[in-house]
Amino acid sequence: MNLGTDYVVLRTHARIADLLNKEQMQRLADASDINEFIQRLKDTPYGEIEVERDDKIAINLEKIFTKKFTERIEEIVKITPAKMGEFLHAYFDFRFEVLNLKRILRGKFTESSIEEIADSLIPISYIIRDYGALIGSGNLEDVVKQLGNTAYRSLIDKLELYKEYDALWPLELELNYIYARNILRLTESLPAKDRHIVNSLVKYETDVENVLIAIKRRGKSEVDLDEIFPVTYGIDKDDLKQIIEAESLAKAIDGLDEPYKSVLEPIKTGDIALVRAMLRKGKYDAATKARAGNQFGFNVILAFLVYSEIEKDNLVGLAWGEVQGLSAEHLLKYIVIPWD
Repeated sequence: MNLGTDYVVLRTHARIADLLNKEQMQRLADASDINEFIQRLKDTPYGEIEVERDDKIAINLEKIFTKKFTERIEEIVKITPAKMGEFLHAYFDFRFEVLNLKRILRGKFTESSIEEIADSLIPISYIIRDYGALIGSGNLEDVVKQLGNTAYRSLIDKLELYKEYDALWPLELELNYIYARNILRLTESLPAKDRHIVNSLVKYETDVENVLIAIKRRGKSEVDLDEIFPVTYGIDKDDLKQIIEAESLAKAIDGLDEPYKSVLEPIKTGDIALVRAMLRKGKYDAATKARAGNQFGFNVILAFLVYSEIEKDNLVGLAWGEVQGLSAEHLLKYIVIPWD
């Protein structure tokens, strides 16, 4: 094994122990309000956080937590062999850029102001170096057309569906596919033994997002599955057809294989937020299983970054919940605390 990889794996094992544990997350969730939440962060590795106490505090905290996560990526990449480091950058930075594009499209769709859209973006880029021109576009279609000379060019083909349904989901679904296709292609730069965990995580997320869109199509007129779902993996088009057409959504979900059945169980009560929490838990479980299978390779490095991303999502969820005045019991239901 490459000695550089050996070194980064040893460093990564140590850093996993520094992630917030169950007791620390519980204490943060128990904060009486957002100010106490920030105060309690001082007793964690996040330390004292400076943020304006205004109506943008939740989104600004999200940016701070995301910056902490991207700093962890940078620290790992600096000591990781070049090809592996380049892949890790792409895996996470591409994901954040897709999220930013979704926020820009949603902002244009809802006719939000340029300032509101800009404030919602995560300060990170991968392919798009400057979001300014996109944010300043007159409307959603102009945004999509500006992406015509980038890796996001296939969005243009989805504009007709966007117009037909007057909904964002065709564009958001295409962004998911663009990410999946490109990351799966980039895994080819990894040694064969390291590709499986990445492939399984990417395909897993794509499958769950397909199901969530299929649920939105229930009760609609006849659906062209090939047009709407050009990319499927573990959940095929027959499964999606059953979800769309079955009289009982609960029975359709029960008919899915694991891990999809368990992850999508909350759909029966309409709890999309809990589905996304279960999705994160599924990613944690997959990364942990891969890490256990090889304690001295890439799987350990990726697991640490997956855990770190989940921690970031946990903190973002807690911050938004504290701003909204939600109870600790409610908040803890939607975060993943696997580190004991």
